[in-house]
Amino acid sequence: MLMEIRGTNLYVDQRGPSNAPALLFLHGGPGSGTYDFLSFQGDALSRHLHLIAVDQRGVQHSDPLVGEVTEHDLIADFEALREVLGIDSWAILGHSFGGRLALRYAVLHPAIVERVIFENPAWDFELVTRNLVQAGLPLLRELGLAEGVEELLDNHGPMTVEIWHKRISALHRLGDRRMEIYLGPGSRDLKLPADDLPDEIQSRAGRFAESIIRSPGFVESLLPLLSQVPQPALLIKGGYDPVTSPTEITRFQQDVRNGTYRYFEAAGHFVHAEAADAYTALVTEFLLV
Repeated sequence: MLMEIRGTNLYVDQRGPSNAPALLFLHGGPGSGTYDFLSFQGDALSRHLHLIAVDQRGVQHSDPLVGEVTEHDLIADFEALREVLGIDSWAILGHSFGGRLALRYAVLHPAIVERVIFENPAWDFELVTRNLVQAGLPLLRELGLAEGVEELLDNHGPMTVEIWHKRISALHRLGDRRMEIYLGPGSRDLKLPADDLPDEIQSRAGRFAESIIRSPGFVESLLPLLSQVPQPALLIKGGYDPVTSPTEITRFQQDVRNGTYRYFEAAGHFVHAEAADAYTALVTEFLLV
């Protein structure tokens, strides 16, 4: 359903018993929407949880974006949604870029967020985009498209929007084969259901991404926030995932006081789809302890 939240209509999908522990899903992208995650995990997680998934403002089935958007706007939307739904507190689960939002939310609202789950999160975009380029280099070389790409790894200073665009553009050279770097070998034929959504719905992701990438704070490393996470936290990492860097994993293990790390060796960036049953069991167990 569409719900009016802070001046726009957000698409909100609620599943499961209303008296079960509440879990808010934060999608990645930026701009990916909830359709894929719900296709693989919506019904499974909602057997024991009150699952709430929201397309961020301007994304997929929410109203098209008007004006600009920041990460803090999105967190304010989540808080306003919680109040409208009458939920006192909830757990949050962030995938990829959504893991970045989940970290900000957990630290900003420690009394509201009971537990936090990160699936292949993107906390530091200098490390994330470096990891992505390194993961894509073998395929770029195989296709004869690697010219100038290694030079993009020379930066070791602060992240900038320019570096983001250059590194992500290099990966776009892969075209239809880009998804190969995100999936484990056993999942290479995985089809993401959102690919079948109407073009008009899918195109909203581009407008959202353009705005959020330009926003203050987007290139800020969130690694210093890990030591401020007070909640029990779970980090889910796919063995073939090209997003979350080894440095980010190490910082989680060192800095999060009540953190649990789970590694899915055969999966890639979409553990919730590639190892769906094990993922459901892990998330449910973590939240119902």
